[in-house]
Amino acid sequence: MKTLLNFTNRPRPDNKKRDWNAAIQRYNLPANGIEVRIPGDYKPKATFASKTTTSSPPSQSSASKPLRYIATRSLFIACGLATLGNIPVYSMVSPTSAYAPVSSATNQADQASDRVLKDLSLPSVAVESYSGYSIDLLPDVSEGNWKAHLVSESDTLQTALEDFGVGNMAKALQSNPAIAKELDHLKANAHLFAQIVDGQLQQLVYAQNKTHAYIVSYGDDGFTGKWDDNSFEARNSRTAFSVKHSILKDGKAAGLSNSLIRQLSLAFSKDFNLQKSLKVGDKIGLIYEDYRYQGESIYTDKILAAEYSNGNDTLQRIRFTLADGKTDYFSPNSDTELKHTAFERAPISGGRMSSGFGFRKHPVFGFTKMHTGTDFAAPRGTPIHATADGSVKFIGRQNGYGNVIELRHSNGVSTLYGHMSGFKSGLSQGESVKRGDVIGYVGSTGTSTGNHVHYEFRINGAPQNPVTVSLPQTGVMTASEAHSFKTLAADMSEQLANLRKMAALDKPLSQQNGG
Repeated sequence: MKTLLNFTNRPRPDNKKRDWNAAIQRYNLPANGIEVRIPGDYKPKATFASKTTTSSPPSQSSASKPLRYIATRSLFIACGLATLGNIPVYSMVSPTSAYAPVSSATNQADQASDRVLKDLSLPSVAVESYSGYSIDLLPDVSEGNWKAHLVSESDTLQTALEDFGVGNMAKALQSNPAIAKELDHLKANAHLFAQIVDGQLQQLVYAQNKTHAYIVSYGDDGFTGKWDDNSFEARNSRTAFSVKHSILKDGKAAGLSNSLIRQLSLAFSKDFNLQKSLKVGDKIGLIYEDYRYQGESIYTDKILAAEYSNGNDTLQRIRFTLADGKTDYFSPNSDTELKHTAFERAPISGGRMSSGFGFRKHPVFGFTKMHTGTDFAAPRGTPIHATADGSVKFIGRQNGYGNVIELRHSNGVSTLYGHMSGFKSGLSQGESVKRGDVIGYVGSTGTSTGNHVHYEFRINGAPQNPVTVSLPQTGVMTASEAHSFKTLAADMSEQLANLRKMAALDKPLSQQNGG
């Protein structure tokens, strides 16, 4: 940096020639510099070195700071390590104060020689600590076999244990008052899971819901029990895999039990034989009930949804229970037809019922006789239609019925149409008809007093009153059931579609869901 100064070069009063080079060296000025004289008494400030006492040279004072730093940091580190666990820790501790000034290099050396190794006072036995509650040692869940039992209204602990094949253990369990109190009245629809090891009961899990369970285990003190909300869990698990060998071998490799493999075949039994139809490269996905204890799967139950894909076609089946208690596997798309009566009560439109079902005076013969159907009067030639889906059991002339058609329906039901003037052209025995199809025309053939159709409804050959008989229903679900099924099927179908993508990895893949 250059400084512009305006000076007048005046001679010194003592007329002595000034030694400029000495001044430059004295003030550490740059060569060819200019000395500036400032009037007044001026003394440069003392440097840090000039303030240092002779008794504590800079080298000694600065040497004391690393020692203090090491001593204090050693204490902090030792305390930290001792807190973490039972780790042997030794600290270099000086018998004198770490903060005392060091007077000389000799004293510093003497203090260093006086340093000793001191073992920190730590517990002689390692201390184990756990985050949370204390841990009880329970029997290994992988030993023996697990069995399941769904509790019914009439079940007792004795009957449930007999189902497990260990009924002789009931007395030992009931000898514990606490266990007897909890298992005296089993809740209907609760689940019991038993671990059987060498024919003996090892553990019993009484699960009242998805997580709340009473755990009974056998130990040195006999059977003990307690309620637990952490050890047991009922969840839905998902598995997807590609077929490389067979449904049995590849299903086993994917972690499926024999029961799940059988159910998988059952889910598609209405469509094809799964075991015979599978080919290499086909993909299978399923969602099933999985019961887990101590983090391990102890029992797998019902398949809730299944999917089969061969690259071109994909079939899905969803398990659903109807209001009448019937459970089946339904297609999300084609098996949801709403329920309705399978039969109409009258075979013509616009006619009137001229004679009802029951005993009556015969209009021709005049005596009382059982009338096994209902008569509907209508103009000659009025179309007669089938009241339900079926097939032609008989078509032709039959005694007093005149021209008659008899249709065969499902579940032992048949219908009869008499006194026709004629049949639909081309209709023959064995031909299938649909509800509402025209099968003939109103007439007065046979024993008759006017144009009408005689209609009978028979169950296993026995005539029923067509007006009051409880008519069979067709379709699958009520409107309420269809709504519930559609909601369930949408969720399951999405999960199955995701599993299909996972199966594309060409290796078994399993997942679990908490709900």
